[in-house]
Amino acid sequence: MSHVNLTKSNFVLGSDCLFKLKYHKQRYPSTKQNNEMLKFFAEGGFLVEAIAHAVMRQNPDVEFEKNLDAGQFSARIDAFEQFPDRIVMTEIKAKGVKSADPDQFFAKRTRAVNGDWRKYMLDITFQVMVAEMLYPGVPIVPQLCLVNSNTPCGIDAIYSNVNLVPDDGTRDFSLPRAVYTGDVDALRSDHFLEFINVRECVDLLMDEVKRESQRMIDFLDGKSATITPELTVKFCKNCEFRDADDARDGFTECWGVSPPRGSHIIDLSRAGNGNNELKSEITERITRGDLKLVDLPDHFLDDGKTYEAPRRHQLEAARTGQEVLSSQLGSVLGNVTYPLYFMDFEASRIPVPYHAGMKPYELVAFQFSVHVIEGPDSTELVHHEWLNLHDVYPNEEFISHLRQAIGDVGTVCVWSPYEASLLKEVRRQLRERGVWTPDTDDWLTQVLGSSNDEVKPLNPRIIDLMKVSEAHYCHPLMNGSHSIKKVLDAVWSEAHGLWIHPWFAQYYAQDASAQVIDPYKTLANSDSPYDLGETDDSDDPDEIGVTDGVGAMRAYQDMLFGMNRDNLALRDSTRDALLAYCKLDTAAMVMIWEYWKQISK
Repeated sequence: MSHVNLTKSNFVLGSDCLFKLKYHKQRYPSTKQNNEMLKFFAEGGFLVEAIAHAVMRQNPDVEFEKNLDAGQFSARIDAFEQFPDRIVMTEIKAKGVKSADPDQFFAKRTRAVNGDWRKYMLDITFQVMVAEMLYPGVPIVPQLCLVNSNTPCGIDAIYSNVNLVPDDGTRDFSLPRAVYTGDVDALRSDHFLEFINVRECVDLLMDEVKRESQRMIDFLDGKSATITPELTVKFCKNCEFRDADDARDGFTECWGVSPPRGSHIIDLSRAGNGNNELKSEITERITRGDLKLVDLPDHFLDDGKTYEAPRRHQLEAARTGQEVLSSQLGSVLGNVTYPLYFMDFEASRIPVPYHAGMKPYELVAFQFSVHVIEGPDSTELVHHEWLNLHDVYPNEEFISHLRQAIGDVGTVCVWSPYEASLLKEVRRQLRERGVWTPDTDDWLTQVLGSSNDEVKPLNPRIIDLMKVSEAHYCHPLMNGSHSIKKVLDAVWSEAHGLWIHPWFAQYYAQDASAQVIDPYKTLANSDSPYDLGETDDSDDPDEIGVTDGVGAMRAYQDMLFGMNRDNLALRDSTRDALLAYCKLDTAAMVMIWEYWKQISK
């Protein structure tokens, strides 16, 4: 008799890839644990759980995290309520909705489950399947507990009243618990949660879930030996079992001996967004085992779109082992207006507001760093910084200090679209609050090139250096990624001129084997207990993770609102570490800029 057990998280993983499920069951090393922890804090699931538990305890018989076991299937139910005529099962998710209307879960034309919600609905359908096996004939009411992002929070300090409790050993990935310690009666009368019946979705998916659950059991039991891995760019490029361990590498077991990361055909920049000819060629090469990126013929990159240049540069860098720069890089760097401002922000967007009057998921901009080069021959690098250190809504002060830092003229350099989108969001929020002035609007219009989000920007002050990198530069060590840390690491590895430059010498260090180390590692030994380098910084440029900067967000939250908010020594060390990391983020842009200037000559 088989002893294989399938949990709801197993089922969701197996729905993505049967072989990922197999490696997980066999405890192969993976990167998933770290990613789950990052998402846990970035998405605020523990906050929503604490609020939901406080609200739902109005029913004294509610059971949280109840385990249901039926044969080879088991499911842990977030909230289980048994009534004389029915059972209500609630899945609590840190996901936003605009209303309680269940129609949002369906495609308009077909009434099939909307793709954005499919993963969540498969999860709760599996739970219902297990419950109906245990309680035959009892009506099961499945519901999702979600966050209504249109509902303002009327309770002050709600975030500060959620305390983390260490894991007791019963949770996946050792995630901590959270409890709400504020006025529960006030919360129940003024909360932002929606409890939505999803029985229609469950009924649509039930046959599929039953069929696939048995298929997974059979596969894990070895009864489906003919099933082979589905080798694709989408599922394999950033597989959590890739490069996790030299001895037990799930990726290698699926692919066999294949080129390392960066030299593999699936690592081609935005391969999944290629034209049909490129996609077909990659698929054919995977099928016949022709996996070397360097063997891809050039003509398959002739799509004339944004992605052609980074792909061509990546292919050339892989073939030659040398960095590649376009002949236009010098003119791009010269087409700027001094002063140059290198700008980076840190912000938080979580489901539980920090302050009364805010809506769930409203953005809070809590920090910026700006480095300034006054002119093309400047010998001084000026630095401005700001960090909110008060328990107040900070966005208005953020804009005020930022305007002082970058002034009214000069080119503003960023890395990624993040800063521009954040400024638009802050503008929208301050307009709604009635504190956005015409003068400030004129200034931001000059920065962004537009006064409205929908209008195409005209002559903005702001330029995205990541786009410059994609269009004009590549280094073999970047492995096709244009994230700032990948580019900096590649540039810094051999840029002797930067090591001794007075602007950057403080970041030069060697490891025990005399190898030059990543500048970010020079900050790793700070007194702060937080890993401020925590990001979901994917090697895939298609994916800008929601958890970028999650280390900084966690530190900020704990410093001002968390259980350590009264620890002044920790507060001071956290402040210093936050400032140092954000300062390096903009210094990194200056390093890359100065290096590009040197090589483009």
